[in-house]
Amino acid sequence: MPKIIAGMPAYNEGKYIGTLVLQTRRHVDEVIVVDDGSTDSTAEIAELAGARVIKHGSNRGYGAAIQSIFAEARKLDPDVLVVLDADAQHSPKEIPSLVKPITDGFDCVIGSRHEHGKKIPFYRRVGQNLILRSVKTLSADKLTDSECGFRAFSRKAVQTLELRENGMAVSAETVAEASQKNLKVVQVPVSVTYGKDSSTLHPVRHGLSVFTRILAMISDQRPLFFFGLGGLIFIIVGLVFGIRVIALFTDTRVLPTGNTLVAALLIGLGLMFIITGFVLSVLQPGTHNRGLFSRIVTKISEPHPLLYFGIIGLVLVIVGLVFSVRVVSLYAANGVLPTGTALVSVALLIMGMFSIFAGLILRGFARWRK
Repeated sequence: MPKIIAGMPAYNEGKYIGTLVLQTRRHVDEVIVVDDGSTDSTAEIAELAGARVIKHGSNRGYGAAIQSIFAEARKLDPDVLVVLDADAQHSPKEIPSLVKPITDGFDCVIGSRHEHGKKIPFYRRVGQNLILRSVKTLSADKLTDSECGFRAFSRKAVQTLELRENGMAVSAETVAEASQKNLKVVQVPVSVTYGKDSSTLHPVRHGLSVFTRILAMISDQRPLFFFGLGGLIFIIVGLVFGIRVIALFTDTRVLPTGNTLVAALLIGLGLMFIITGFVLSVLQPGTHNRGLFSRIVTKISEPHPLLYFGIIGLVLVIVGLVFSVRVVSLYAANGVLPTGTALVSVALLIMGMFSIFAGLILRGFARWRK
């Protein structure tokens, strides 16, 4: 029989913790409760129910409590660690269904509330879907629910996962970490119960905090995707303004200075975002969990960054100068500024110079690293 322990992060859950510990002990060898600075009797009730209690002197956050559970589990060295919330959302009766995939060779089992979606309030479903789509950029696993707190981990996962998030974003971090460490992940359906007092966090504030932390993780782990997408959005909006500039200039023969400056600024920012994504992608250690395009770029550019980015930058500058010559010749011939061509020229020159500058930075960094 495998050695199974369960861990519960708890904050002011005195109403439920005793019953949950007793129910959970029927399916595991030991229960760990991390009292995350509760001001009620959570710790005392958990101890009376037979749990091993770890106390945080202050409320450090859900992620910090999960980290304490993993730290204690490493000492106890179980075959399976089960984590469930202490607010009665999850049923301890379903613990065996999470443990079975671990005994079958999986490393991480994540509960999925997908089949019980109708029981979840609509606003929560919207937030969960938004977060899920964001998490999928960090993981190759086909998940249907990335935020469920009902999970199971193998001994390998307990020893391998390095969690740093102190807040609720630890759930997404766990998924990303499991993917990076090549752990086998599977989902199993679980039930969920939402009561009026089942969560101590405001759902909107909770969702926004998790989403912003996931965005930070994406920018760190997939910089080319994050900054490239942001840069593309800037460029598209800038081109919209540029088209408006051309339309207004064609109608009135007067250059709308404000729109022109906005268009140039947005396109310039977009190009710099994209180049920044390229640079950070090259600097990123390792290639696992990167997109195919990012891996190709890194493979080509990493040995000789100045040559790679320098040639690209030089080509862009030359093309930009060609457009500039055309702008000057057209203006000299008919006294009309070809706004569209001028915008393209400026954008190419900015992107080319930034690319050359990026190559210089990367070459200096490569030499320093050696």
